[in-house]
Amino acid sequence: MYRVDGALARTLEFGDTTTEVRTARPGSLRRLALLRGPDKYKVLERRRRAAQIKARHVLDLIDFIESPERK
Repeated sequence: MYRVDGALARTLEFGDTTTEVRTARPGSLRRLALLRGPDKYKVLERRRRAAQIKARHVLDLIDFIESPERK
């Protein structure tokens, strides 16, 4: 009969590194991001919220430009 280890969760050691962002070249707008460590989801959540805010601003500008009062 086989012995089964019932512990499904394992502890992971990430060391002192939290997140690391690398760019292809200085001044480049396109980033090659490597997210590692326990703060990965915090960084992703911050990026998601920032993208939502930018999208809302763009939609507000489009509504403003297309408004009938403006024409």
